[in-house]
Amino acid sequence: MHLTMFSLSSMQSNNIQTQSSSSLLINHHHQHNGFHHLTHVSIRPSPRIHHRLLFSPRAQIVNLTTTSNNNYVSIPSLDDNLSKLHKSSRSSSLSNIEESTSSHPLSSSNKLKIAIIGFGNFGQFIAKAFIKQGHIVLAHSRTDYSLMAQSLNVNFFKDPNDICEQHPDIILLCTSINSLERVICSLPIQKLKRNTLFVDVLSVKEFPKNIFLQSLPQEFDILCTHPMFGPTSGKDNWKGLPFMFDKVRIGQKESRINRVNNFINIFEKEGCRMVEMSCCEHDKYAAGSQFITHTIGRLLQKLGPETTPINTKGYEKLLNLMENTTADSFDLYCGLFMYNNNSMEVLEKLDAALDSLKRELFGKVLEKLEKKVEKESRLALPTPLAKNIEKLQVERKEEALS
Repeated sequence: MHLTMFSLSSMQSNNIQTQSSSSLLINHHHQHNGFHHLTHVSIRPSPRIHHRLLFSPRAQIVNLTTTSNNNYVSIPSLDDNLSKLHKSSRSSSLSNIEESTSSHPLSSSNKLKIAIIGFGNFGQFIAKAFIKQGHIVLAHSRTDYSLMAQSLNVNFFKDPNDICEQHPDIILLCTSINSLERVICSLPIQKLKRNTLFVDVLSVKEFPKNIFLQSLPQEFDILCTHPMFGPTSGKDNWKGLPFMFDKVRIGQKESRINRVNNFINIFEKEGCRMVEMSCCEHDKYAAGSQFITHTIGRLLQKLGPETTPINTKGYEKLLNLMENTTADSFDLYCGLFMYNNNSMEVLEKLDAALDSLKRELFGKVLEKLEKKVEKESRLALPTPLAKNIEKLQVERKEEALS
């Protein structure tokens, strides 16, 4: 059987026309002893060859094979060429990203591709450690941080679609507490790998945990973390600084377990004190430590303390506390209160504690007065204090009568 495959000739309107000057590839296909053979009959170049081949729908051939001395050449179709070109371009792009972000190469099993969503102060701060340890870092933010990202060797994407199409291993959310839910809902998560690991670094934990569980498909892994330090407290190094984490939902496949452990190990390698606990436990502890610390710092700011020529070490620490806590935005402080169910209780206890301390202080002074302190000493008391003492005396009499 002889079959004319195609003609390399002048082609018009996608129709194949053969001319006397054209050359034909004749595919002689026969079977001998159960084997198929392709026989090359003749190939002569056409004097006029177009830069591309145009195939009619029925004439398009996926592969053409000719044999000559048991050698063969495979000519792919136009569709195959375009597909290979697209794959080659994509592979080259990803290769460039890896080369430009990986100054300290890791084994392929340990290297992570981390996409930071929210590339503000904290996102930039934490990216430096990732880059230093040889991981690939991508970033996206509403604000254009292209120049800053370039200086850190981070690939910045203005469009969230583009960063998701890079198929990162980890989506690291470094947003504010208030904007977390909006940001997650705006991400085109359908473009991510189905088992992508989502991580947050917020100062409250039950809130992001619930948002993740409600918003993300079951296939996605979830890790809630709180690096209990920032650009100010961790500017020199992270040694001894606490890093809290809770593996909320991690798939059982070994690669997924290794991925989350590799991410956690980034902080361990930096010298952090690793603390694994539930999100619920974290919020209870944080309200009584972090929230109250920020509250005291902002109370001091309201008082307007100033440095003096006779500062004690304790007073210097108070000034440093005020400086560190007020360096963070008020939105952060507001988030610590709004999204931690334990914060209101702590605030009420603080208010009650201040009132209790005042009553104890005034009561002590009253006791001394009731022990018949000299009249001159009592008269020497500052007027505001004397009034408070009298008020306390009246309250005690009323309590006794009741």
